[in-house]
This record gives sequence, C-alpha cells and structure tokens, in this order.
Amino acid sequence: MYNTAIDISHIPFSRYGAYATISAKPVNEEHTAFNEVNLFYAKRRGDLSPIYNVTVGINEKQEFICTADPGSVTIKNDNGYAIFYIRDDDSIVIDSNGLDLHFESSHQWAYGSEFGPNKFCLKAPQGTFATTYILSGKATFLLYPPSNKPLKRDMNIECIDGKLHLCLTMNLKQPKDLPDPIDTEKNIADIKKEWETFAAQMQDLKSVDKKTDEFTLLTWYNIWSSFVRADDVYKRDSMLMSKKGMSSVWSWDHCFNALAMAHCKDKAFAKQKAFDQFAAPFWIQAEKGILPDMWNPDERTGWGITKPPIHGWCFSKLMDMFEFDEEELKTVYTWLKKWTEWWTIYSDTDLDGIPDYPIGCDSGWDNSTLFDIGYFVETPDLPAFLVFQMNTLARIAKELKDEENAKYWENEAKAMLDRLIEHSWNGERFVGKVSISHIHEENPTSLLSMMPLVLGDMLPKEISDKLVAVLEKDFLTENGLATEMPKSQHYNPDGYWRGPIWAPSTYLLVDGLRKGGYTELAETVAKRYCDMSCLKAKGNYENFDALTGKGRRAPGYTWSASVYMLLRGEYDK
Repeated sequence: MYNTAIDISHIPFSRYGAYATISAKPVNEEHTAFNEVNLFYAKRRGDLSPIYNVTVGINEKQEFICTADPGSVTIKNDNGYAIFYIRDDDSIVIDSNGLDLHFESSHQWAYGSEFGPNKFCLKAPQGTFATTYILSGKATFLLYPPSNKPLKRDMNIECIDGKLHLCLTMNLKQPKDLPDPIDTEKNIADIKKEWETFAAQMQDLKSVDKKTDEFTLLTWYNIWSSFVRADDVYKRDSMLMSKKGMSSVWSWDHCFNALAMAHCKDKAFAKQKAFDQFAAPFWIQAEKGILPDMWNPDERTGWGITKPPIHGWCFSKLMDMFEFDEEELKTVYTWLKKWTEWWTIYSDTDLDGIPDYPIGCDSGWDNSTLFDIGYFVETPDLPAFLVFQMNTLARIAKELKDEENAKYWENEAKAMLDRLIEHSWNGERFVGKVSISHIHEENPTSLLSMMPLVLGDMLPKEISDKLVAVLEKDFLTENGLATEMPKSQHYNPDGYWRGPIWAPSTYLLVDGLRKGGYTELAETVAKRYCDMSCLKAKGNYENFDALTGKGRRAPGYTWSASVYMLLRGEYDK
C-alpha cells in the first residue's frame, strides 16, 4: 500500500533507528546508470561518515542500474544483480548473484587486517571499526599504497559459484559482532512491515495528483529513514538532518521536525514523537542555559556556537495541539526560562536590553548579508523570537496557576517588543546594529530583517503592513521567499543564506503572516514552496535556487521534508 520508489542518490537509503546508510552515485543526469554505491555510518559527521565506496567488477569498473524501495536496494547489470539492505542499526547486508564487488575505503589513513578467511576489520584513526563478515564468496584485503609500510585498506570480494553474501558491521568503540540470524527474505519483509506501520501514521492529506501524492509519500519516507536510535547524547530516538553529510541534530532544525511529527494520526504517538524531537537539545542544556550548536553520540557536541531561540514559538504550537501535564509543563518552563535568560543576561554585549548574535552562525543564517557589518550584531529576529518565548513562558505559568510569573513574563515580553521597535525600527523596516557602536545598514537586503513578522498580530499593524509590502516587492519570487533580495548586488543563486530559499525561514514567515491576518500571502508562499519542492527541485534539499526552483545542497534534508509536510497539511496543496 505504501510502497514507493527511492532514488538513493537523492535520499540516503536507511531505516528507522539505523545509523547505517547507503547512497549511490549516478553517471548521468537522468540517473539511469550508476557506478558506485556508498556505505555511510551516521554516527560520524561529514567527511568522516563514509566508510566504503563499492564498485562492481574486480579488474574493470562496471556500470549498473540502481533501484530501491523502503526494504532494499538492488543494483543490476548484464552480469547479475546484488541486493543491499540495513540489517540492524549498525549493519549492512549484501547478497550478490553474479556481481563481484570492490570495496574502497573512504578514509585515507584507514588500515585493516584479516581475522581468518571470513572476517576483515578496517580501523579508521578517527575511531570507526568496520568489520566485514564473508558468509559466502571470497574476499582479499589489498595492500595500499605500495610502500615500505603498506596498509591493508581496500577489498576485492568475488562470487563463488555465482554467489556472494556478506555483512558489514560498524561501531565507534570496538568491532561489532555478526548479527544472527541473517535471513535476507525475512529481514527485508520485516523492514517493509516497519515502514508500513510508520507510513500509516502520516496525516490525512487531500489527494492532489499522482505526482504530488507520490512525492509526499516519498517525503514521509525521508523523515522515517532519518531517525536514529537513542544513544549517548541522543536521549530519545532522534531525526537527523540527513544520514549523509549533515548527520547531526542542530538546535533549531529539531523544532520543525517536532512539528511535522505532531501531525501523526495517533495522538499519543504524535505527542511523544513531537516532544522527543522538541526536547532533544534540552536534555544536554548547559547550566547557564545555552543550547549546543550540534551534537552526535560518542562523537562531538559543539558549544562555541548556538542557534536562535525559536523554541518558545515551537512549544506554543505544540500546546495548541496537545494537553501537557503539570510535570511536563514545569520541565519545559525550566528549560525555556534558562534558555531565555542565556540571551538576556549573557548575550547582551552593551547591556542595552537588545541581545546580539556574536556571529551569523548563532542566528542559523550563517553568511546573511546582515552580518557583513561586523560581529556581535543586534539583529531584529532575536528579540522577536524572545518576545514569543517570553509569552510562551507566561502561557505555561498560567497553565500552572502561577499568576505572578505569568504577569512577569507578559511584562518582559512587552518591554522587549517596545525596545525592539525603539532600537531597530527606522520607520520603514527593521535594521541590524553592531553592538556598542550601533553601526548599521539603513536599507538591509537580507530576509533576516523581515523576521519580526513571525510575531503575527503581536506586532503593531502599521509596522506589519510596511514589512509585508517590502516582503512582496523585494523578496517574493515564483518559488517563494528569497533570503536575499534578488535585485541586491550581493545576491547569489547558490550563496547559502545570500539568496536561496530555505525551509525554516519560509515556515516561520508563513506562520507569522497567517497569524497577522495576511492569509492570502501566507497561502501563496506555502503553495509556491510546495510546488517548487515537488515539481521543480523534485526533492527536499537543504535550500533551493530562488529564481529557478532548482535544489541546492544536501538532498534528503529533513527540515525541508518536515516543512513540506507541514505546508501540505495546513494548506492542502
């Protein structure tokens, strides 16, 4: 019922809970021929994530076609076929009928050794153990490079009597044992059953057309396959941004993923999954309130940078959907209070009541032109998010019958909004000012200056009207909202936050426009984003060319997938 074809060069192939991941490299734009299968381990981020590149043929590389469904990947050419699937969280099984395979290590300084004729262990200096168990066939570790101290890194694995059967296991701390039993047919059937169960949780959506409906189901697979099992700093099962290069969680992307999960059909399941994603950074929140930038189990937690405080906005939306008990509300209140005070106490360099981002990365808009003027910039989005967060704290306090703190946070929110307008509104638009000197660009060209619209009807209407006029005139394209004015001299179609359309900015502004009464514009932006993802980019990319709609960077990106699901559900487009 929920079967869907997957192009694994776009969406990394995996399954719920697994860190093991499979991708492939096409040799043409039509993706009708491939020459390499890539095996990843999502506990490692970026360049450290790939483990082996697999090619077909021992003496000469052979091309093949590659097809996949949620259960398995199949590669095939005139010499035979091979099936790849994710056996468990850390293991990949390959069954080949007629195809000899070459395994090339992705790590320059990796080294390996044979443990008898059927077990080969590769060790990367950064800490990954990749152990290959040969269940049928013949494997040979190759000496590489030829020198006085040759390393054993790559492998040739040949069929015997036309058969090759192996299991690759991966672990950061020590070699992982062979999972038992391995029954390919049963294992794949079990995976498909798991997918069917999750797919049935997808929110009910109005059918649009075959192409759109298929893309929506594929997007839901993107979300399902990006979950990893709770481990170390992942206190609950967590949705990664991707199981390829961006195999981590960041302290604002998880909010959009939480909201997407909140729309699952079963309300108990939806609430649990949504709350788990929302809570992800708070389980490791620092004592003074800062949240980490990103984190991986047994690997790295980054503290030098953080991300914008959209968490009050996110939890307010969850409160609109679910009932939370007293213990849950008290827990979230503590988290949000510490997170708010991190910005008001520790991130206000000139003590003027307007906090600042030390660098663009803290805002999430790494290279936005609003940060071209310097460091420690008081951008208008930050106090706007804090106004929302303070009002959410007041709302939680009211639910807890704590009228004193409810009044306190209402007053703090009003004072922050008043300061934002007095400090950053120039009569026509919001500006970003360097802390202390207050140097600023009078006519900013970054969409970041429009983000106070997230406040909806909390923002005075005379201000909202002017911002909306600028938004429509200078930022709205046929595909949605560009992050830099296309007519700006700084506009770059593949310039990260200096032009492309991004999912988070889109959804935050659509939500704010709707709450501010600009429902027609909100619907227009939502429809254009969905059409761009489905019909033009044909994938959930990290970002998109604002003028052509072409996908840019990192396909299979989950906050883009989550925002697509949210906008499709909210606007039935």
